[in-house]
Amino acid sequence: MQKATKLPTGYKALWLFFGAAYLVWMIFFLHWDTYPSNETGIFAFWVYPVWIVVSTVILLLFPVYMQQFLYREEKKSDKVFALVSLIVGCAFITFYTFLKDPRKYTASMIGLDYPWSFKLWGILSTESVFVNTCYMFRRYGYKSNVGLTAACIGCAALFITINVPSAGEDLILNSLRCMSHWTGALVFAFGAAAPVVMCLLHMSRKSKRFVLLTVFFCLVLAASLTLLVTVGKDGLIEGVPVWSVYVVLLLVNFSALLSPKEVAAGKV
Repeated sequence: MQKATKLPTGYKALWLFFGAAYLVWMIFFLHWDTYPSNETGIFAFWVYPVWIVVSTVILLLFPVYMQQFLYREEKKSDKVFALVSLIVGCAFITFYTFLKDPRKYTASMIGLDYPWSFKLWGILSTESVFVNTCYMFRRYGYKSNVGLTAACIGCAALFITINVPSAGEDLILNSLRCMSHWTGALVFAFGAAAPVVMCLLHMSRKSKRFVLLTVFFCLVLAASLTLLVTVGKDGLIEGVPVWSVYVVLLLVNFSALLSPKEVAAGKV
């Protein structure tokens, strides 16, 4: 049982900075979307300020997750919460990907017609991956400030992306919105993958099964990147690395094949 400690001040300050920066960006630099949408009427003048408050509160829940899953004594409910979070996140992301033909539309392009669903897609993906990354670190006793910081930055970055859907071929965004969208998405992709890869590599020193899982995950990431560069992006190419993260986290956190005790003893 892990001894309870407090969330380090550095992480508290980091998330307070993210929250403040997000508020400033939303209030002073971003105006609500006015694109035609299947979810009509959602951007009434009073909805946008409510969304600012709600999304900021959700953003500031992430240090709470860190405290619960990394710096407090483990509870049985932690495993249930992490597993439910993973299942719900994966299920909704899969559902969202097929709202339109994924061979023609990326997640952000779907967000032009379904902006609230796009926002929920971003919130559930960040929350489920972040919670399970923290749970993975605690489950195997792995510590990495670099990995955790990357995860924090990545999750915060996607909160920018979900407010700025891609314009696609028919709409034009100004440079600030384009930069916000692409930067947030790329930073999240790196921030989500980096701590998982780091933990897998660390555990590979002790377990052959972790070696196989690490090779699988890295090959998927490399293949996805190659397809994005050579073929171009679509919903399926974007979705494969996301689904692979869920598969890896499911196996690492909830599979008996990778028992922390057996891994530590070098039995698997």
